[in-house]
Amino acid sequence: MLVLCCTAACAPGATQAAATATHSLVTDTATPAPPDTPSGTATSTTSSPSATQTLPPAPRVFTETFDGPVPYWTFRQAGNGQAVAAPAIRDGFLVFDLLAPNQWVYALYGGPDYGDVTVEARVQSRTGGDEAAGIVCRYDRNAGWYELNVFADGTYQLLFGQWLADGVARYVPLYRGEADAIQGDENTVGLECQGDTLTPFINGGQLRKWEEAKFGLRRGKVGLSVSAFAGVPLTVAFDSVKVSEP
Repeated sequence: MLVLCCTAACAPGATQAAATATHSLVTDTATPAPPDTPSGTATSTTSSPSATQTLPPAPRVFTETFDGPVPYWTFRQAGNGQAVAAPAIRDGFLVFDLLAPNQWVYALYGGPDYGDVTVEARVQSRTGGDEAAGIVCRYDRNAGWYELNVFADGTYQLLFGQWLADGVARYVPLYRGEADAIQGDENTVGLECQGDTLTPFINGGQLRKWEEAKFGLRRGKVGLSVSAFAGVPLTVAFDSVKVSEP
């Protein structure tokens, strides 16, 4: 079995239309957030939330279109040790700008934990290259998470990820396959986590189901992922994310 480890750092700078307001996700810290509690707030370049501001409960089933601040989303990174900025919202997209190779970045929804859940996201590759974009489900800071990565070369991979230390993760590949439905520049990717079954979707088509009983994750948060390998700099942008339950 192949186990991959990566060490510190990752993610975005920013390049795009200059006159647009930018909202950044906060960086997740090493201190665990309480269960079912938002783990961060968003800030903007023009103002910051009041210290006494109370957010309403995070929605459980929703579609996020990234048209404004994202107070329930946080950012984590792993990779090559180089300092990077968090992803930013620009022109209705959550934009990741990765400037160095071997960077893995995550935007995590800090709302409720989910057992059986489906996450679907529309994502653009704006620079091309060998990057991957994907979906996270059943994320637990201590136990690990399941992840679907979709690659520009027409392949996809399911994996188990787990933090070994702050900024250091190990990745255990579960299954890798090919899909003719994968487009080079824009895709709708989805991952259904139900019981012990992980089911990936690409552009509305179901791919091979994977029965996962080794790691046995049962509940956790959902999120998005972007990975940079050799072809950098790169820009990946998420247009929307839909979270639903069976």
